[in-house]
Amino acid sequence: MFSTWFGGDKDKKDEEPAGVFHEYPHPANWRETVDELYARFGADGEQIPVDMCPCGGRKATVRRFLVARKYKVDEAEKMLRDTIVWRQTVSVGNVKGVDNILKAKPRWDLLGDNRKIIPSTPFHCYSKQGFPVYIVRLGKGDGALATTAPEDCHVYCSLIRGEHLTKVIVPEAQKRYKANGGMKGMLKGKEEEAAGGAAGVAAAVAAVAAVGVAEAAADGGAPNGKKKEVAAEDDALDVMDKQVVVVDLEGIGMSALRCLYVFKVINSVAAYNYPELSKAIYILNSPSVFDYIWSAVKPLLAAHTQSKIRIFSTGPDQYKALQRILDDDDIPDYLTPQVEGQAVKGRVGCVTDFAAGCRPKGVKEMDVWIESLSEDPDKRNPD
Repeated sequence: MFSTWFGGDKDKKDEEPAGVFHEYPHPANWRETVDELYARFGADGEQIPVDMCPCGGRKATVRRFLVARKYKVDEAEKMLRDTIVWRQTVSVGNVKGVDNILKAKPRWDLLGDNRKIIPSTPFHCYSKQGFPVYIVRLGKGDGALATTAPEDCHVYCSLIRGEHLTKVIVPEAQKRYKANGGMKGMLKGKEEEAAGGAAGVAAAVAAVAAVGVAEAAADGGAPNGKKKEVAAEDDALDVMDKQVVVVDLEGIGMSALRCLYVFKVINSVAAYNYPELSKAIYILNSPSVFDYIWSAVKPLLAAHTQSKIRIFSTGPDQYKALQRILDDDDIPDYLTPQVEGQAVKGRVGCVTDFAAGCRPKGVKEMDVWIESLSEDPDKRNPD
């Protein structure tokens, strides 16, 4: 068994990481850099369609694109402008543009195939740190179908997933986050932790995670390491715009390499147009052939995305790691150690399973959302 944040040496047995999540090393002048890029899109950033910004946060969106391009302003500007154009020009069938695709008749045929290829649920639960959790059981997917499904299938479903994440899941997480005091409440929890208050531990982690440790990183350059005051309630960057992704690879073999093209298509949609929406990616039950698969996938991923990935094969350390981010009742049953003769532990029915007739709550809620946006009279999901 091995576990690591990718970016280190996987051949070494890592100690438990100091933090639950890997944090991006924001530069000391990150706020000024955000303002610089923001100003390139109009005095109030009005050239950035608010519809593409989770919770309407244009500045938070600008920061995500900056992180994706390592705070290189010109590169981040190009990426953001390319995304704005993509939203107007992407096509699925004979429908062009994100808004029109969402208003058109839902492509339940493509969604059905995608859910066989990638059994998942868009929203499983909230992590202990407050982040929405996306569950994927990749090892149970239909690899043969993945190689024969049309490109529209992968583009459409990645688009739907990205729009649902930014328009539904993130805003709901933000409401929950703000109800708990936002960053100010999280920072209070951090102070309680420093004072020895056990109740502040989870909140302290979320305080740092919620803003990508941006303030902590910036304060590192302050004289004598003194903390800067943060106007949390009015901070346009105080957005819970990240998710935790849990991917189960049980059943994956070398044949997965045949699906590399599918991954490239999905990644071209998600990484370039919905960047920096993942806080961490937990890869579980990694097979013995994982190194070969990883060598093919790694070049397609941004360096910072690689650093968010943590890999486990089977064993108690895998379950222990999940317990750091999920309540026991939220850990899927197939990732929970079971005792023969006893009741099943963990949550059952976590991902779509057509054979078993399982359609998780998160999938049903997504389907209702898809129907709500469509203007076609024949928009109901036939399933």
